[in-house]
Amino acid sequence: MAPVHVVFLYSARFAPVEIHPVVAGAMPANCTIEMVEQNASPARRLEAMRRADVVLAYPGNPSPTELRQAGRLKLFQLMSAGYDWLDLTMFRDAGIPLANNGGANATTTAEHALLLILAALKRLPLHHEAMRRGEWLGMRETASLRELHGKVLGIIGLGRIGRHVARLAVAFGAQVIYFSPARAPIDVEQELNARLVTLEQLLRDADVVSLHASLSAHNRRMIDRQALTLMKPSSILINVARGALVDEAALIEALRSGRIAAAGLDVFEHEPLTGDSPLLALDNVVFTPHVAGVTVDTWGRRLAHACQNIERVMQGEPPLSRVV
Repeated sequence: MAPVHVVFLYSARFAPVEIHPVVAGAMPANCTIEMVEQNASPARRLEAMRRADVVLAYPGNPSPTELRQAGRLKLFQLMSAGYDWLDLTMFRDAGIPLANNGGANATTTAEHALLLILAALKRLPLHHEAMRRGEWLGMRETASLRELHGKVLGIIGLGRIGRHVARLAVAFGAQVIYFSPARAPIDVEQELNARLVTLEQLLRDADVVSLHASLSAHNRRMIDRQALTLMKPSSILINVARGALVDEAALIEALRSGRIAAAGLDVFEHEPLTGDSPLLALDNVVFTPHVAGVTVDTWGRRLAHACQNIERVMQGEPPLSRVV
């Protein structure tokens, strides 16, 4: 394979420069790595894009001009699973393949979803904070504590992450129902003992509703006031996908009024979540700062997938997990 110049277009918020040795160490021997911060000057970015055979992006947001002038570019490889912030038309017009991370973060995101489910069911934040204040609640809140065993888990979006969440939940003794625009293969349904239902039925029947759908114009704020009205008063909502899948004002209202029991949220309509958000005043919400898919363990898988795609496109083959 001929020498390959790889540009890593990164955000300091997500991929600090310290990761450079990790990235460089994973690349094939004939690859050179150039680290370019997302907020670098337009001239610096354009210069790098013109040199690039491959761009690794985390998250990365190229302009139409950059893509048009990236004459050597054979692949724009996302290190993330999501791509909802990108204009896919730009890539189609430029004829540049766009690929995501091939499910490299599916395991850790699924584990995080289960963490939020259990923390919400057991009211972990309430007890944790009380003990930090020196207050021993003891048995006082036990009437509001529940277990996952025997509950119905409703998964919206049964892709790689949703399927792994289902496997973990089944191991806890939960029953799985799911809603998805495309039905899962029969063998997947049989493995998970999962049943396809309508969105309305899922919302009515599920004790836990867990979101694992990609964000699109069709499902933005799909969990709105009407959807929340369908849910059980004892149910909890989990979101490790995208904040804009949920109408946040409607969710706050539902949590305040007891329309639903609790929520576990890793993502929000506007990030970072500001300190004056009404969500933070609620004691029936578990929060994490959009870290469900990011652990040190994922980087080996992200980079292995990226390297495989680099080798494929440089040999004239299409990349795996191609989005465009």
